[in-house]
Amino acid sequence: MKFFLAFLSLTTLGFAEKPDGAQLFTTNCSACHMLDEMIVGPSLAEIRSIYNGKPDDFLKWCVKPSKKRPNVIEMPSMVHVGDEGLREIYAHVMKVADGVKVKEAKKGDPYVSSPVQTKRPQIQRIFMPNAGPAAVAVALDSTMSLCWDAGECRLRYSWNGGFIDGYPYWQGNGSSLAKVLGSIRYVEARSPFENAVEPKFAGYRIEKGLPVFKYQLGDRLITESFSAIANGGGFNRSFTLTPTPSAPVVLNFPEDQKVAYTSDKGKWTGSTLTLKGADTAAFTINVTFK
Repeated sequence: MKFFLAFLSLTTLGFAEKPDGAQLFTTNCSACHMLDEMIVGPSLAEIRSIYNGKPDDFLKWCVKPSKKRPNVIEMPSMVHVGDEGLREIYAHVMKVADGVKVKEAKKGDPYVSSPVQTKRPQIQRIFMPNAGPAAVAVALDSTMSLCWDAGECRLRYSWNGGFIDGYPYWQGNGSSLAKVLGSIRYVEARSPFENAVEPKFAGYRIEKGLPVFKYQLGDRLITESFSAIANGGGFNRSFTLTPTPSAPVVLNFPEDQKVAYTSDKGKWTGSTLTLKGADTAAFTINVTFK
């Protein structure tokens, strides 16, 4: 009892053991603050640049913080640490961050390199540029991607390079568009089917990781699927039509693209393909980049 009272007296008089700033930082701050990059809160290097030579301002902020940055959680008060402990944390931060440069914040989707995002093939239902609100982004392989519009039941465009940066969409909670990572190589302004009536989307199924889109054009059910040509050279596009049309089927493709068209069935006149009879039931078109 006498020992306890003596210790209490020393503590009250200010002779207790000095707080360890490094340990206090580890316990109270390290989950959110890294040395040179922002994770949840600003880096120690950034904190040093703001508060170097201003320990009182640092204490005031720690005791009564507020929200400064959009899309960042507000820091909780550190009043429980006490002024002396906060000053030791301040000294620790100023020491370890001395001469450290802040890493440039990574732009774009922070999840783009995650195993889920890098899996190929890849399908994402997301808002895309130059497409309707029902766009579907598809990475056929590591070099070939496309945007298919489920609202209009047609291909919008395809591109080489990376897939998409979805961060603007996720960050804006759907108020912004994803970004195409690569070079757009092919664009279609309308459905290739001649005299196509208003389409009706009927969903899609997955085969070997890729979508098989289904839609109605009048009384006919059409499926449309895609696969990549090796080394980013283009893509293959397969169709089925049910029931099999009795009249010829005509598909018109863009003439001003730097592509070559071939198919396993039908007859080409420039960029127009005409199919007759049994050939209309199922056919594949190859779009090769020049």
